[in-house]
Amino acid sequence: MITNKEIVDDLNDLVKINNDRIQGYEKAIEDNEDAGLDDLFRHYVIQSQNFRSQLADHIVRIDGLAVSDATSTDVASKLHRAWIDIKSALTGKDRDSVLSSVEFGESAAVEAYEDAIAKDHIPAYIKEDLQKQLSDLKASYDKIKSLEKA
Repeated sequence: MITNKEIVDDLNDLVKINNDRIQGYEKAIEDNEDAGLDDLFRHYVIQSQNFRSQLADHIVRIDGLAVSDATSTDVASKLHRAWIDIKSALTGKDRDSVLSSVEFGESAAVEAYEDAIAKDHIPAYIKEDLQKQLSDLKASYDKIKSLEKA
C-alpha cells in the first residue's frame, strides 16, 4: 500500500533538485564571465524557486512536511555542484565551460522529474504539475544546449 510518506519523499527529492538547480545557477552567475548569460541564469533561479513553491504546496496538502532547509540538497546534488566547482577550477570560467556545466545539471533535473513522473503512486493532479515543470525544464535544457553551439 502506497503511503503519503512515499509521495512526500518523492516530492521532497524534487524540492532538493530545485534547491540544487538554484545553487547551481547562482554559482554559474558568479563564475560566468559572459554577462549576457546572467539574466537567463537569474530567470532559471526564479523558475526553480517557483517550482519549489508548487512542490511544497502539494506536500503540505497531503499532510507532509516539506524539506525544512530551503537549501537542503541530496548527495547526488552535492556531487554535481562539486563537479561544477572542479570543472571551473580546471577549465576556467569561460562561457563554454559554464554552459557545459549548466547543461549537465539541467540533464540531471530532467531525469529526476522523468523518474518521479514514472512512479505509479504519484497522484494524477500532482503529475500534471510535474509534467508542466518538466516541460519548462526541457525547454531550459534545449536553450542551454543551443547556446553551447552558438
